[in-house]
Amino acid sequence: MAYYMIFLLIASTETYLILFFILMIALIAVIGYYFSHKNRILRKLKKVDIKRIQLVKDKEYVKLTGKVNTINEPIISPIGKRKCVYYQVKVEEKRGGKNKSWHTIIKEDNGIDFIIESGEDRALVEINSSPKTKMVYLVKDIKKASGTWNDPPEHLETYLQSYGKDSTGFLGFNKSIRYREGAIEVGEKITILGIGNWKESDHNFDRYSTKSLYISGDIKNKLVITDEPKAQDSKKK
Repeated sequence: MAYYMIFLLIASTETYLILFFILMIALIAVIGYYFSHKNRILRKLKKVDIKRIQLVKDKEYVKLTGKVNTINEPIISPIGKRKCVYYQVKVEEKRGGKNKSWHTIIKEDNGIDFIIESGEDRALVEINSSPKTKMVYLVKDIKKASGTWNDPPEHLETYLQSYGKDSTGFLGFNKSIRYREGAIEVGEKITILGIGNWKESDHNFDRYSTKSLYISGDIKNKLVITDEPKAQDSKKK
């Protein structure tokens, strides 16, 4: 009887430990999801209603939604070769022995100032500032991979080499590499949150005024940019 009771106690303890670890893993997953870069941006945008460009006050922290246009020539994204005003790239390599995992080898954010259009109204978005003054989340809709029996296209090989990386390893065998890219393409609808400033401009967006609305960010009120469709769910003022 005593042995049986000890067995039940041990079995019960093991069950509780298993449940504890399962709950801890679930909690970590929930916390990771809640505090992910994407969801932090969506929560920040949800607090502010979308406003019409012509109703924006000077120095106001405002949310706008509209289609993207260029000021000058667009840039070309390195993975998808798309005409865009901003792109994010993440390249990962699978490494390790028995328990292999993905390791980031390239992470790039690049963009140019652009125009956001809403109806007949336009504003200029100034993004070429410190990374500490902006938050950008782009949907990674271009996904490619290279590895065994799957050589990367020439433009991907060139991109890797520009960062001092190579698609092949020991004895010339292909490494397992995956490529992810998000881009704000010309004509794409996006949502932004930033500080509005009416400045003298030569763009002549409004024939009745010499001023144009410029959107930017600072350390306190960051410039937020995303092409996530969920960010567009808001009332318009």
